[in-house]
This record gives sequence, structure tokens and C-alpha cells, in this order.
Amino acid sequence: MGMASIPDSLIFEFLIRVPVKSLSRFKCVNKFWRSLISNPDFIYTQLQTTKSTLNHHDHSSSNCLIISYLLHDHDHNHNLTTVHFYTIKDHHDPSAFLEFSAQVTYDSYHFLPPCNGLLCFYSARAGIYVCNPSINYIVRIPDSIAIGSRLLGCGFGFDQHTRSYKIIRILENVAAVHDDGLRIEVLTMGVNSRMKMIHGGFRFPNRQPPVYANGFFYWINNNSSGFFIQSFDIGSERFGIIQVPEKVSGKDWRLFSLEELGGDQLCLVDLDFEMEGKKRMDLWMFKGVSWVQETILHPSEPLHATRPVAFHGGEILLHGFIRGLDPYLNWYHLQTGRFRGAYNYTGQILSPYFHVRSYVQSLVSLQL
Repeated sequence: MGMASIPDSLIFEFLIRVPVKSLSRFKCVNKFWRSLISNPDFIYTQLQTTKSTLNHHDHSSSNCLIISYLLHDHDHNHNLTTVHFYTIKDHHDPSAFLEFSAQVTYDSYHFLPPCNGLLCFYSARAGIYVCNPSINYIVRIPDSIAIGSRLLGCGFGFDQHTRSYKIIRILENVAAVHDDGLRIEVLTMGVNSRMKMIHGGFRFPNRQPPVYANGFFYWINNNSSGFFIQSFDIGSERFGIIQVPEKVSGKDWRLFSLEELGGDQLCLVDLDFEMEGKKRMDLWMFKGVSWVQETILHPSEPLHATRPVAFHGGEILLHGFIRGLDPYLNWYHLQTGRFRGAYNYTGQILSPYFHVRSYVQSLVSLQL
């Protein structure tokens, strides 16, 4: 037993319900607690408990992660810039709390949706980083083994069956003339880490990062018949195809984007903002075998400067500017059609370059 009067099982059940920041401090209690909190099974169970708790409570208690960085304020001697990670935890307290700051190679980055508390971001020049702001953790992923290749896109996800994290790199052979120069490099991290190269058999036309949800990576693809959703199974590492809703199949694929709205909810966003004077946004939620259409409609103001970032309890969280509403995060209730302010963080976020993501805190780090 870890303590004379308390069974180890009760300590375990107590600790999996403790916030991540407190758990990090509790490692100092004694060797048993440190060993328990660092155990992969404990980390996994604590994460699942946190997710379950958030799913059964109002979204006001869930976290929103804000990533901020300055492109013009960097260290000219070392070619570095600082990325700041803020969280907003409570609707009743609109302040942003600085979780973590990290120095990375100076560049403009793509930030992927968080996966189990881990955030992956990358650029073609600087490479790939994975961080966990909750535990002040960041690591740069080893470069590709493919010589003469250029990074077009990157995906980051979790294989539920093996409990391993995977990164896919979509690479282009710079010497190739046609699309057959594309390949996917799969990096599996963990005890049985490996790197695998998959050649050809797919296209990657829009260069937007693949979206991870429900064990698959997704991106928009097209052919002579129209556009569709390309999928890549994180477990079997095989390609698949998902047909888009028939209602939009004849439209230009460049008018759409894919988003993951938290909780593994894949969403196809129609960016044709000429509809109804730019005051309407159509969303298509993927339900495993079919699509469900949802519409966001503002009575007077355009929505072209907004994007959906989260979905919970029948409401969509929008990031962007809508005149007359609190900047820059607002909930939209799909049934009532009402907007309400979520948070106002602009007084603390100093950079014009920022991203907003739905976020769950965890103790997870990577084994490279």
C-alpha cells in the first residue's frame, strides 16, 4: 500500500479525478505517487475520466485553447519565435490563463486540432512539433527519412487499439512531375516505434492539413466526377473514400473546408458565403454513414470572417468577428438560432496571429 491507512485502489480512484496541474505537483508527495501518476495506464484512465466528465457537463466547464505567436518579433540571432498557449476554463471568468510558452524555429505554422491534450503544429521549413501545454512539454519530431521530398501536409492522431500516437507526413518528391510523386510517411510512436512509407494511390489537391477524427485522417480530394473525402485508417493504414452530401457534390471543392469540432466530430464547412448576403453558413456533420446538415444564420451581419471550432450540447462555437457580438468567440444554438458571447480574451492576447481550439487537459507525452 502507498499509505498506511488508504488502499492503493482508493488512491488511484481519487487521483484520476484530480486536475492535471495538481497531479503534476502531487508527484512530489512520495515515490509511490510519482510512480503511479507517471504510469501509462493511469495517464490513459485519467484522460478517459476527464473526457467522460466533460461530456456530461455543460460546455462552460470545458477548456478552450488559444495559440498565439508573433511573426515579426523573433530572435534575429537564433532565428526563433515564441509560441504562447492560453486556456479559458470558465464562461463566468473570461480571463485567459497562460499555460505554457515555447521557443520554436521562426516560421508560419499550421496548428492541428489537439488530440488527447497533445497539440501538433508544423511548417514545411521548420518541421513538426508536438506539445502538451498542461505539463509544459514540447518535442520536435525527427525529420523525414525520405530524401528529396517536400512536406505538403501533416496529420496527428491516436490509434485506440494499440494506444499509440501516429504522425502522417504527406510528401511530394520534388523531382517528380505528376501526382505519382506523392507518398505518405507514417511515424508510429511508443514502445514499438516505427516508420513506414506508402507510395501513391491518392491525391492531395488543396494542401490543407488532414483532419483526424474517430480513428481516421480525412482530407478533401477531387477527380473528374467531382469532389469527395479521402480517408486514411490510422490502424490499418489503408485508404478509403467518403462521398460528400449529394446536395453539394456539384459545387467547387475549393469552397469547402474540413474541421474537427472536438469529441471526434467531423464537419464539412461550406465556405460559399454569397448565400443570403454572406449571413448564412452551412455545416455538414458526419455521423459515420451519413451527413446531417446544420445551418448558422445571422439576421443582419455577415459570417464570412468566422469559422466553427467546437460543437457541444447543440451549440456551435464560432471564432471570428461578428459585428454587434462579443469578440471573438460566440456560441450559436442550432435550435433557437440565438448567438451568445463565450469569452472575451482580446485584452490579453497580444498577437494578431492566433488560433482557437477545443481542448482537454491531460498528462500525455510521447515516447519517441
